[in-house]
Amino acid sequence: PFHSAVAHFAFLHNLHVHAQYIDRAARLAASLRPSVAAISFYTETQASLYAREAAPGRHYLLVEGRSVWLQRFFSVPHCPQLAGVIAVVTDRPGSAERAKLMLAGADICLPGATLPGEVVAALSALARMERRLAVAGGVKP
Repeated sequence: PFHSAVAHFAFLHNLHVHAQYIDRAARLAASLRPSVAAISFYTETQASLYAREAAPGRHYLLVEGRSVWLQRFFSVPHCPQLAGVIAVVTDRPGSAERAKLMLAGADICLPGATLPGEVVAALSALARMERRLAVAGGVKP
């Protein structure tokens, strides 16, 4: 049977990966590469996303680090073109810390031990939610 190359990707939007420790960003990207169509590192792409009026496609951010570092990360303005943000918290934050991170800008908070499949599922959920909001608002998704 014929299968297109696209069928292997579970997430077809642009994913930007950032981490408290640089080597972790590369490892995260490598673990997600089989399931995500386009991955780049946020530190390299943030400026270009800001520079372009409307970068093509939807852009999502996966950021990993300890809760205190993530709080600082979300305290600075980030690219307004991001359609969704997932935070992977490597220490064991309580409910209050996770709530603070979501109020600060993370759409979904996942624990550090999260497997790639769960990250891809969370990204897909964010993309569905965005599509539903666009349809409900009468905007062409």
